[in-house]
Amino acid sequence: MPSPLFFRLSALAALPLLLASLAAGAQDARFLTYENDEFFNTDRYYTNGIQLAARHAQDTRSPSERRLLDGLCRWLGCAEGRLLFTQDSFGQLMYTPSDITVAARQDQDRPYAGLLYLERDYLFLSPDGHTLTTLDGQVGFTGRLSLAEHTQKLVHRIGDRLAPRGWSHQVGNSVAFLLSVERRSARPLLSGELGAGVRLQTNTYWRLTAGTLMSHAAGGISLAIGKDLPAVSPMPPGITHRLGGGRLGTSCLWDWVQCTAFAGLEGRYVGYKLFLQGRPGREDPGVRPRRWVGDAMLGLRLDFPRTRGPDHGPWFVQFRATRRSAEFHAPVRVPRHTFGALTLGTEF
Repeated sequence: MPSPLFFRLSALAALPLLLASLAAGAQDARFLTYENDEFFNTDRYYTNGIQLAARHAQDTRSPSERRLLDGLCRWLGCAEGRLLFTQDSFGQLMYTPSDITVAARQDQDRPYAGLLYLERDYLFLSPDGHTLTTLDGQVGFTGRLSLAEHTQKLVHRIGDRLAPRGWSHQVGNSVAFLLSVERRSARPLLSGELGAGVRLQTNTYWRLTAGTLMSHAAGGISLAIGKDLPAVSPMPPGITHRLGGGRLGTSCLWDWVQCTAFAGLEGRYVGYKLFLQGRPGREDPGVRPRRWVGDAMLGLRLDFPRTRGPDHGPWFVQFRATRRSAEFHAPVRVPRHTFGALTLGTEF
């Protein structure tokens, strides 16, 4: 039986073919993100996520979408901004307890849970280019409808890994949704040139999320170090470069690759999270959530400007590591959790 590493490398080798088949011109960007805690030799809590996303630079909103978003932006302060791009995403999330070999219900550990979802984002950039407002809507299936149980069992069987035995005790079926707004702002006093054209860009942000999937309020700071960076960028992998303004500068050792390092800190106050607490009023497994949760993020993105083609923008690859504080209370110590996210795709 080939090793799990063989299957992961085979899947990664197929990604360029998948993304190339979805590419639709320089007005679109495509990328695939794979998140897993196995990058750090664990298999628990938020254990797997995969997302295929498409960004559209052209404004293809319907009249009803425009009216709705114009009304929201008048209230949220983005009425004068221009639509930077929209993003459509399809993905799956998977959560498990720390020991997946236990078949019995584990009331003191994180429950099994999954989500199969569709998501749309609208990003508005202020006239001065220093404020980015993101409006997001997500809807999806939880429980067996999420197919998370079948996905994990199949992957573990193919990779000859331990079989998960407790999915009969997962959070149950529902159609769930969330809505969120995020405001990111450039901080010129915390930004500046580092030498040789390399620049530090600092952004701060806040986010409000509400819905039957989760409700929380968050705030954070993100740092990006590289060349040709705009004043404000979306959350990674959304870092953008000034690709249309002539030759792209590089902070790497070679002129054919653009390197960007980034880091961030985020704190959240969690009001409700279905993946921890289960569905309200139902007999789902669940644990008592911690109200305050923090993330520390660190990553590197490599852009390859010379790979731009007639039917797609330049390719990029990115890896991000996230260290998350304990998310729930238990009689025993709940450890912090670390997971990685690998993204491969094409830019505008």
